[in-house]
Amino acid sequence: MVKNVEMLLKETEKIMPSEDMMVEVLRDLMKDQIKEYIKEKMDENPKIKEEMREAMITYINAKVKEFEAATLLTKALGELGVISLPPDVKKEFISNIYEMFQKEINDIIEKTL
Repeated sequence: MVKNVEMLLKETEKIMPSEDMMVEVLRDLMKDQIKEYIKEKMDENPKIKEEMREAMITYINAKVKEFEAATLLTKALGELGVISLPPDVKKEFISNIYEMFQKEINDIIEKTL
């Protein structure tokens, strides 16, 4: 009988949610309540709602600009690296890049003709 009870308890532990999962669920519920509260307060004050909207648009535009700047910087650094290569290494490097993208370049040329 004791073995059956122990086995039943062990099996029950396996199917019961863990403590971590319960904490995570409670955290999610609290976050949902906080979101609802903030939305209610924003709906009560259209000026704040509009300011938040403008701030989010400004933030998103700044992130886009950040990615654009990072891309331009990477491109410039890549060009600097290629320019800095010795002539024989540069020729081999460019040849390797062309081979890597040869199929795509040929596809583009075929589409444009």
